[in-house]
Amino acid sequence: MLIKLLLGVLLVCSAFLFYRILNPKRHHDYIDEAAKFNQTVHLNSMMDDHQAVDLLSLSDQTFKQKIEQEFRNIKLQLGARAELKIILFALLVAFACYELNSGILQANLIVIIILGEIIAAYLALGFLKKREMNAFEDSFPIALNIMTSAVSAGESVMHAVIHVGNNLEGPVGKEFRLMGNRLQMGEAPDEVFRKSCRRFPYRAFYFFVITLRANMRRGGQLKDVMSKLNRIMFNARAIDKKKMAMTSEARASAKIVAAIPCIFMVIMRMFSPENFHYVMTDPTGRYILYYLIASEFTGISIIVWLMKGVK
Repeated sequence: MLIKLLLGVLLVCSAFLFYRILNPKRHHDYIDEAAKFNQTVHLNSMMDDHQAVDLLSLSDQTFKQKIEQEFRNIKLQLGARAELKIILFALLVAFACYELNSGILQANLIVIIILGEIIAAYLALGFLKKREMNAFEDSFPIALNIMTSAVSAGESVMHAVIHVGNNLEGPVGKEFRLMGNRLQMGEAPDEVFRKSCRRFPYRAFYFFVITLRANMRRGGQLKDVMSKLNRIMFNARAIDKKKMAMTSEARASAKIVAAIPCIFMVIMRMFSPENFHYVMTDPTGRYILYYLIASEFTGISIIVWLMKGVK
């Protein structure tokens, strides 16, 4: 019980320290922040007369800035009291690792907890990113349709962005409202689009921002471009769904095969404890465990690599 309490306190302190490092207290006004961004000069600015846009100007960040942006995106996805949810998740994972280690693994507790936290964080981040991408892909075509209608009615680009934000819910609608508010306050379009691209680092959104910026700078048939972008996104989404449907049997088989060794270990723990303890605790038997872990990791990595290569 004391070990659980100490681990809980340690994790809470670590999570709080990590949060304070990435989010120091800042007391400032939004207008001051906008003025600061308007005074910033970038060598790869989209205002350069020799080019419509430089992609690096949309996504170029330092490593620390990328971590801070990822943390902000996670907080936005988790909603209210995001820090508390993160701490509770870390504590739950630590408790699960403690129970798993005491009941089955019987290995070094600190190592198991560290590995468990890393794996759980990786899976949780992947789940959140996948959910956000799905929400974006579901809402962004609607935003394009609304914006196309507003532009066809004679609205300017800024008012069309504001119109989308006022008529669309979800993260995409919220981001369009922020874009409209920033443009109304006089913030430089470069910075407005750069911030939005960091919120949604997807190719479709990059192309949308490039189109908007080129239209604001040089003019063009924005309606036709928006319609074509919407059609391209629809076709790409259909191809992705077809790919997932055609590979569903192979993915299910791979998951079943990968789960068989774990299920076998649980069954051996219940019906043959002496063999289980030989594998888990005996120095010679540990080689079997290491081979199991290495083969599982190698097989899953190959399957993931093959799945990502499917076009």
